[in-house]
Amino acid sequence: MTEPFPQEELSRVGLEAARAAWQGGMTVRRPDGSVVPIPLVAEPEVIDDEVLAEVAREARRILSGAVKLARALLDDGDDRDREALLGPFSGLEREAMGQLFAAPCPAVVARVDWLLPGEGGAPRALELNATIPAMPGYADLAAHSWIRAAARARGRSPREAGARVAACGSHMENLRRALVSFYRLRGGGRARPSIALVARPGDAQVGELSRIAEHFRQMGHSARLLTPAECAPEDWEVLYRHVWAHNTDPATPFARALRDPGRFPLANPVNGLLEAKLLFARLSECAEEPRLARAAGLDPEERAAAARLPFTRRLDARLAPRVVDERERWVLKRSWDYGGKSVHLGAETDPAAWAGLVQAALADGRGGGFVAQQRVFAARRPATRIAPGVVARGELYRDLSTYTGLLEDAPSGSVVRAAVSPVVNILGGGGLAPLVPGSVYAQL
Repeated sequence: MTEPFPQEELSRVGLEAARAAWQGGMTVRRPDGSVVPIPLVAEPEVIDDEVLAEVAREARRILSGAVKLARALLDDGDDRDREALLGPFSGLEREAMGQLFAAPCPAVVARVDWLLPGEGGAPRALELNATIPAMPGYADLAAHSWIRAAARARGRSPREAGARVAACGSHMENLRRALVSFYRLRGGGRARPSIALVARPGDAQVGELSRIAEHFRQMGHSARLLTPAECAPEDWEVLYRHVWAHNTDPATPFARALRDPGRFPLANPVNGLLEAKLLFARLSECAEEPRLARAAGLDPEERAAAARLPFTRRLDARLAPRVVDERERWVLKRSWDYGGKSVHLGAETDPAAWAGLVQAALADGRGGGFVAQQRVFAARRPATRIAPGVVARGELYRDLSTYTGLLEDAPSGSVVRAAVSPVVNILGGGGLAPLVPGSVYAQL
């Protein structure tokens, strides 16, 4: 889509939008207690409405297929399947994971992460995030602040700007509706149930969580941000978990809800096994293994979605030579890890070191071992990164993360991160890019 904003105007819009987003909570709290604004990219990511609608449908297919497959592998998979799904967990986390399928819904809220191929074409899904699918508040802050600033720059009235924001949609509102849907699934009858958002003390995303709680209160709910020690699960009609089970003291009141998601209204039970990279690899394998797809009970749409995933497989002795020989085409990922800490890109690795790295990964069974995934090369595009006191031009990679869930009223919408590295991290020299649907952008 043609960019109608001259660069000077775009920088002014981005600076105004960034300040508003930071004031609203688009920040990160560091371990030392300092609060750091998340940089904003002035150039929005403009995606056609139908593309956004299709990635939402595809994310739902990926999630539902993964949940079905997880059940099947836990019941009838091989030892490596079960070890990859359950082995990385211990203590309260493993205890709680054993009750996942006793919960009314194993994934009320989830997120599929994609890359937009540099050569064009549909977004390609890289992995499933089901444990703490963060950033709905950040997504709203980035997009809505940018739209309001752009509308002012073009002389639009506050009412017109508000209409464009409404047309963009709200991730926080989508999350609220999903939580209310979960409450009704459990038999609740109130229009505005009470909601506890539970996070660890000093959570890095406290700014976002506070903004989400504020939105819930604006919509008529009693809503509070609590720590596991402060949250008595019996006192709340919906529990939204934003804390890892392994970071939760088993003696805290909230641990009761983690252990018994069938009894307590825990909207997102402990379900880390759903985002194991090996599960994603096995879902990819369903495209070529009809027996596995039948064992999982995948429907035709879920099988078709599996076929559209980048080729992803468990790293084993048969696949390793191919991964070594075709270095630039492959990515290695530990099955259970997060934050991009165990991701190795063949194209960015010294050729002399790649074979040794593959062999080391082959021998490393921690966290369920490694998977190999065919590389999706994302575009690196010019970007204006706005941080406090800094407006810097450069080139950044972007990804796309789409919210979904298993209930009929599932979350939707997407958020875009940008970074200097192809392993996208918003604080690693990148930030958030406002995601604006094509129809809204055209009206600006």
